Amino acid sequence: MQHGGDIAHTLRTWRERPIAVVALALCMFGVTAIVVAVGGPPTPFTHLFYLVVVGAAVLWGPYCGLVIGAVCGTLAEPGARAILGQLDRLEYPWILRAIAMMLVGWVCGSLARSLLRRVDELEAVNEQTIFAFVRAIDARDPYTARHSEKVAAYAVQLAQELGLAPVEVERIRLSGLLHDVGKVSLERSILHKPGQLTDEEWEQVRAHPGMSAHIIGGVERFAEFLPGARHHHERYDGHGYPDGLAGEDIPFDARILAVADAYDAMTSDRSYRAALSHAEALRRLEEGAGTQFDPVCVLAFAELQPDPMAAQEAIVPLLELDAALPASA
Repeated sequence: MQHGGDIAHTLRTWRERPIAVVALALCMFGVTAIVVAVGGPPTPFTHLFYLVVVGAAVLWGPYCGLVIGAVCGTLAEPGARAILGQLDRLEYPWILRAIAMMLVGWVCGSLARSLLRRVDELEAVNEQTIFAFVRAIDARDPYTARHSEKVAAYAVQLAQELGLAPVEVERIRLSGLLHDVGKVSLERSILHKPGQLTDEEWEQVRAHPGMSAHIIGGVERFAEFLPGARHHHERYDGHGYPDGLAGEDIPFDARILAVADAYDAMTSDRSYRAALSHAEALRRLEEGAGTQFDPVCVLAFAELQPDPMAAQEAIVPLLELDAALPASA
């Protein structure tokens, strides 16, 4: 599943690049040059045109495969013989070979498009599954409703500010959505408690990243989200949980999520306090740089000047929860 998504992303990226068209043209004329160099058809080198046709069809679809098949079928024999001055030796069966190349292009393009559509459908199902996890958390605590989505939005902004590749940004976004699924194991009395937690209650809270990893680990497709979910409460100085990792031993995804998670927690109302201002939250992040948080991430976040409303606008939920959530106390 993961590899299918990567292949689909690669194909879509390359089909939009002008270099792909240039490479296609060079391949067609390169194979033509080879056929001419060996004295023209018939020669096994004409089969290299099929590779060109398949490549074009996979990248740009069946109609492109059909057109490139016709072009390659023409270059394979009439084109090569014209260059060699051998048109008088042209035999009409070349038309059948050209039709065969067109059919190969059409079939390969159709199969590739069907596979890409299937990958898209599976990715959509995966994302809906992720949102189902998120909604399960939101429904348990109105104070943290939309928390995972806002953390994901802040984390995306931070990842982009840090210059991460689009594939990495998407992984961090989905990790942000899933980072707190382990809270389904917490009792409502702990989630809604207005006062200080007892030691026993605090131990249950500290166990939620490990529970998140346990839940996510049950879905093979979500394996890439495990580091962010398990380690987003680690501290840069090594005094965090659940594993006490420090510095760059903490996965980079988790270091990004730690900043985004803390910022949203501080700027949101909780059962035990009102939301802090944007300026105060940034001040506390900067105060914790190098101890609680990765200083590089904090610096980038401060430069970003994140806006809670901007994060809200960046959220496009698959399901509306507002009517389903209980009213805030």
